[in-house]
Amino acid sequence: MTTFASSSRPLRLTEPGELIAAVPALLGFTPIRSLIVVSLSPSLDSPGTATVGAVMRHDLLLPDGDDPVPDVMGAAFARFGAVCARDGADAVLVVLVDPRLDRPDSPAVPTARRLVDDLAEELAHHGVDVAGVHAASEIDTGRDWFTLCGDAGCDDGSRGTVPDPSASPVAAARVYEGGLIRRSRTELAEVLEPLSLPVRSRVAGYIDDAVDSRDLAYEFAVRSGGRDHADRLELETVLDRIADHDSGMELLAPEMAELAVLLSNPTVRDALLGLAAGPYADAAEGLWITLTRSLPDPERAEAAALVGFGAYVRGDGPFAGVALGVALESNPRHRLADLLDQALQAGLRPDTVRGLADTGYEIAARLGVPLPPPDSAG
Repeated sequence: MTTFASSSRPLRLTEPGELIAAVPALLGFTPIRSLIVVSLSPSLDSPGTATVGAVMRHDLLLPDGDDPVPDVMGAAFARFGAVCARDGADAVLVVLVDPRLDRPDSPAVPTARRLVDDLAEELAHHGVDVAGVHAASEIDTGRDWFTLCGDAGCDDGSRGTVPDPSASPVAAARVYEGGLIRRSRTELAEVLEPLSLPVRSRVAGYIDDAVDSRDLAYEFAVRSGGRDHADRLELETVLDRIADHDSGMELLAPEMAELAVLLSNPTVRDALLGLAAGPYADAAEGLWITLTRSLPDPERAEAAALVGFGAYVRGDGPFAGVALGVALESNPRHRLADLLDQALQAGLRPDTVRGLADTGYEIAARLGVPLPPPDSAG
C-alpha cells in the first residue's frame, strides 16, 4: 500500500533523529514496516535547509536472501521517481521502519541496502539523489536509529536515538493547524469501520422504499419546476441533514436510507464537493463518516468518496487513501473514487483536485443554493 502526503516545511538535513521523529506528523500516522521517501528541494529563504515536498510511504517488503526486489516495490519506486521529477525535487531522504532493522549489524541490513540501491537507481533516472538513508525498528521515543547509507557511504557509523515524536516541531504545527496524528494506519481505517451488521441491515431495509419515494418526488418536482428545481430540493435536503447531524441530532435509519439515495444523484453529489473547501467542511465530513459506517454496499461508496475528497483537499493523503479504498471496495466501478485514487497514487497535490470543489460551488450556485464560498487558501 502506497501513501502520499505533502508539506512545505523547512527541515535541517543534519539531524536524522529529528527527521525520523517528524515522520508521523508528516504522514498523519505512525508507520510500521514502512519505507518512507521524503522529497527535498533547496530552500531559497534559508541556506542549508531544504523544503519538504511529497512524503511518500510504501509497505516495506524486503526480498528473501538473494531473491530480486519484489516487483511491487519496483513499481512504487517508479511512482516515487515520477512524483519527484514532477515536483522538481533534487534529492530525497529515506527512512526505513522495521523491527528487523533494530541495529546496524542486523541480518536484514544487507537486504535493505540492496533494496535502497534499486530505489537510488530508479531515482537517478530522474536526476534525484538519495541524500541519506536512516533506519529504526519503530518510531518511538528513545528507539535507536542508525544510518544505513549516507553521504559518507554505508558504513559511516552514524546513530542515535529518536526524540519524542509528539514534541516534534512538525507535530506541533500539525496540531496547531487542526490536524490529527494517529497511532497507526489501522487507526485511520477504524474511523470508517462499518457498524454492526444489524444496524446496517436495518438501514438497508429502507433503501428500496427510499428509492421509490425519491423517484416519485423527483418526477413531481421536475414537472412543477424543471430538473434544476428537483436537484435544488434534493441538495437542500442533504444540507439540512448536515446541519441536523452537526447539531447532535441522531439520524434515523429511514433518513440515512434517504440520504444514500440522494447522494446517488450526480448533480447533488458534485455540488456537495463544494463544501470540502469551505467553513462547513468538518460538519459535512461528520455526516459522510456516519453514512460510510452505517450504509450497506454499494451505497456507502458515495459517502466514502466524499470523505476521501475532503481529506484529499485538506492535504490528509493517508486518510484520503483509506476512504477512497473503502469506496472502491464497496463499488469498484465508482468513477469519482477511482479518479481521485489514481490522482492520489500519482502523487498529485491537493490543489490539483481542488477545482472540483470550485465546480461544486458553481453547480450549487446554478441551482440557486448559496453555499459558503471555498476558502481562498488551498
